[in-house]
Amino acid sequence: MKDKNISIETMLSHYAEDRDSYYGAVVSPIYQTSLFTFDSMKSISEAFDDEQASYLYTRGNNPTAKIAEDKIAYMENAESAKLFSSGMGAISSAILSCVKAGEHIVAIETVYGPTISLLSEYLSKRLNIKTTFVKADEKEIINAVQENTTLIYLESPTSLVFEIIDLKCIADFAKSKGIKTIIDNSWATPIYQKPLDYGIDIVVHSVSKYLAGHSDLVAGVVASNTETIMRILKYEHALFGAKIAPIEAWLILRGLRTLPIRLRQHSESAMKIARFLENHKKYVKLITQDLPHMKSMNLLKSK
Repeated sequence: MKDKNISIETMLSHYAEDRDSYYGAVVSPIYQTSLFTFDSMKSISEAFDDEQASYLYTRGNNPTAKIAEDKIAYMENAESAKLFSSGMGAISSAILSCVKAGEHIVAIETVYGPTISLLSEYLSKRLNIKTTFVKADEKEIINAVQENTTLIYLESPTSLVFEIIDLKCIADFAKSKGIKTIIDNSWATPIYQKPLDYGIDIVVHSVSKYLAGHSDLVAGVVASNTETIMRILKYEHALFGAKIAPIEAWLILRGLRTLPIRLRQHSESAMKIARFLENHKKYVKLITQDLPHMKSMNLLKSK
């Protein structure tokens, strides 16, 4: 249960940890195993009856991964979270959980590059799922919705250009139309933004970036309500096999412990750089008004 009185630093160090079960070790163990054993046919039968919540096979659930998942869910104010072997594994699974062949998606044109390829090429050609790309503007997003739109895919801040969207506005509109919403929250992280609090349905991250933070692993995560995560775990996660390895889950736990400290330093350093560049004679401005899916950029010297 979430305790609003504990700091984020304390939570990331202690929440979801059961040190009694691993002999008081300060750092959780790496459960580097593919299979789990049971003491009776009854216990294994009960586990198969609740496979999505049991430890049977590491492709589905693993104790090391579960600790990291619980911490990330806590940060996002989500009921549950599921780790994947890459950010695109998480993004692809989240999107496919919301759409069927012949349906329509509205997406921001400045989302992560491989996500654009997934939407504009793979889903379009393989499943006849069309995507309309729009600027990071609430009116454009709403106006792009069609009768068969079942998903609005967002980033805020957006990749590279860091445009901001009114998440509550879009979430309220989408709910009124029965449309699902997904946001890639990799850039803001749950330290600075909790999209589920604004009504967004599903949050995804490239854990490879800020959450893990050491550039030594590739991972992704999906966070949402338990019903949604269980459905993704049963189908997209299990059938596509994009599971997180126990060693990588353990490295994610290491990275999470320093996340607040790292982000404070990132912010402080970024502000110093911005203030230095603001009045520099070689300062450049990225022009994005007519940016077609990030395929071209104009760099102009500021006068």
